Amino acid sequence: MATALRQHTTPTGRSAAARSRGHATRRRRGIASVLAMLYLVLFSVMAIGFYAATTMATQISRNERRISDSQLAAESGLQFMRYQLGQVDISTGTLQADLLPKVCTELGRLMNNTGNMGGNTVQITNGTIYIPSQTGTVALDTVGNKTFRATITQSGTFLMLTVTGYCTDPNITRTLQMKYAQAPRASAIFDFGVASKGKIVTGGSAVVVGQGDPTRGSVLSTSMTDLTPVVIGGKMVSGDISVANPAATVNFGSASVGGTKDPTQINAKHIHKGVTPPDFPEIDTSAYAAYATTPYTWTGTTLTNMYIPAGMNPPTFTGVTINGVLFVKAPNTISFGGNTTINGAIVVENGATFNPATNSISFAGNVNSSPINTPGLGLPAGEETLTGAFLLAPNFAVSFTGDFGTVGGHIIASGVSFSGNSGGTIKGSVINLSNNELDINGSSDIVIAATGTTNYPAGVTFGVKYVPLPDTYVELP
Repeated sequence: MATALRQHTTPTGRSAAARSRGHATRRRRGIASVLAMLYLVLFSVMAIGFYAATTMATQISRNERRISDSQLAAESGLQFMRYQLGQVDISTGTLQADLLPKVCTELGRLMNNTGNMGGNTVQITNGTIYIPSQTGTVALDTVGNKTFRATITQSGTFLMLTVTGYCTDPNITRTLQMKYAQAPRASAIFDFGVASKGKIVTGGSAVVVGQGDPTRGSVLSTSMTDLTPVVIGGKMVSGDISVANPAATVNFGSASVGGTKDPTQINAKHIHKGVTPPDFPEIDTSAYAAYATTPYTWTGTTLTNMYIPAGMNPPTFTGVTINGVLFVKAPNTISFGGNTTINGAIVVENGATFNPATNSISFAGNVNSSPINTPGLGLPAGEETLTGAFLLAPNFAVSFTGDFGTVGGHIIASGVSFSGNSGGTIKGSVINLSNNELDINGSSDIVIAATGTTNYPAGVTFGVKYVPLPDTYVELP
């Protein structure tokens, strides 16, 4: 019995049960190794996937940033050029053949020798303006990561602006395009009662006052060559005195300026130096010439829509009535004596050459004036729109020595003087277009009933600028 109950053993001394357990353990160890390898492969694949996804996201983010930088550069360049084109000053009536070179010259005036250009200059080649040049770019940041280049071409009177924005990757760019149209420029020149490119001198008991508003009696000189561009030797200037030269001296003596005679108050509050010169007007009298079709022949005392031929130099007009337009061709010396009635405007032809000896208009004695749209004159249809000016005489010297009552519009000439007992109310401003001295002497009382900058007279412009047409904005491929 003891022998029967003995456990079966192997030669090595291990029982069959022990051997079975050993085999199971080895099988489990094999499965664990396989599972560990599977997990290792799985985690490796996942790690590679995460790495690839992260790398791809980084690349996409970098590309998106570069695209955004290029788009921002193009948009910034578009706004930059919008400002510059809004500052150009193109003469009204510039021929289309001369337009693009004139735009190039104006942009060069505004931009050359500025930090934006980086030493480049605005160029025009084969009908295209390049800014800053054909190869350069305008930097939008200190390190030059965002830059742009602009080109301008012409289509009639329109300009086509194309702006390309660049980033640090030269292969990533964005290009925008917009059309620009001409628009009239504005000016603050008519905010002044008396304005001159040259020196302004008053003397005697002369006064310059604003009707209803003292500031309408302000004066402006834009002379940069005369160190004393304004000399007030008369009694009063009701408004302020402005000069463009920051180093200028204003001599006002014992006159009242801005409502006070206190020199401290005048210098502190009513003298302005270094002001930005407003645009002086360009004069085009062709609209008036269209109505003045009858030549003057020394007959009759009523002149309706007449022109005075060049070189006629007629005798002094006394006791005459002018209805509509009196158009003066150059050269001519014209004189008006007493009892002159002007129901309209006196204008001179375009393109005259300034020479006071051969081109002059003088007013003596009493002059009565009313605007061209006064009812009952029987003028042709459409002529009544030629309002706002009493005298448009660029390149003519104009003098007043007698009382002129009320003048129904602006007085604009290239040499203006008031003397004797001249005076009256001017429904506009007195503008001297030349560098010659503007004088107001004697007992002249100049009362300014100015209409401000919102009421330009016919034939008066300040050139044109360029403004964008928003509906033409496109992104180019």
